[in-house]
Amino acid sequence: MRRRKSWAGRIVLCVGLAAALFIVFRQGWIPARYTPLPPLDLSSPFPILVDWQLAELKHDRRLCRQVISDSTHIKARATAPRAFRRGCGWSNAVRVSNVGGANIGIARVKCEVAAALALWVRHDVQPLARRILGQPVTTIQNFGTYSCRKMIGSRIWKSRMSEHATANAIDISRFRLANGTWISVAKHWKGHREKSQFLRAIHARACRYFRVSLSPDFNAAHHDHFHFDRGILSMCR
Repeated sequence: MRRRKSWAGRIVLCVGLAAALFIVFRQGWIPARYTPLPPLDLSSPFPILVDWQLAELKHDRRLCRQVISDSTHIKARATAPRAFRRGCGWSNAVRVSNVGGANIGIARVKCEVAAALALWVRHDVQPLARRILGQPVTTIQNFGTYSCRKMIGSRIWKSRMSEHATANAIDISRFRLANGTWISVAKHWKGHREKSQFLRAIHARACRYFRVSLSPDFNAAHHDHFHFDRGILSMCR
C-alpha cells in the first residue's frame, strides 16, 4: 500500500513538473540563452518547437533583433514601447513593411507575432498562392494590430481585454496577387472556388504559428478578416 502511494506521489510530482515546464516555455519566461531550444530560423522553422521558439521572442528584444536582422524573409525595425495603462500598451514591438516577399504596412506589432506572420507567408501563403492561383502574393492588407479595447464577438470572454490591446494580434483582410487581382476574405471565403480554396488553406496553415486563428466561420464579427494572435488561449476556427 505504501509503495502504491509512493508511486502515485511520484507520478503526480512528475506531471506537475511537466505542466510547469510546459507553461514556462509556452510563455517565454526563460531567456533563450538558458534553454535547450535551437534558435528560431525564419528560413527553416522546427515544426514541433516553433510555438516555443516564437514565445522566446516575447520578452527578449536582443533575440528579436537577431532573428529579424538575420532573415531575408522580413523587413522590420524596432519601435519605441508604450507604457501599459489599464491593460493597454506594448513592449518589444516592431514596425513591419514586408513579410515573405509581400508588402504589408504595420505600424507596431509584438515581435513574436511579426515573426509568426513572416513564417506563415514565406512557408505557406506564397507556396499555396502559386500552386492554387498561379501567382505569388505581393501585398497583404490588414485592419490593424493595436486597439485599446476588450474582446469583440464573444459572450464568454467579453470582459477580457483583447490581444489587440497589447499589439499582440493582427487582422488580415485582403491579398493582392502579382497580376493585380485582390483576394478578399469578405468576398471570397464562400465565393469563387479557387479563391475560397486558397483562403481556407492558408487559414488552416496559420494555426501552426498563431495560437488563435479565427476565420469568418467563427462568428459574424470576423466575416471580413482573419484574426491572428499569440495570446494565452488556443483556437483554430
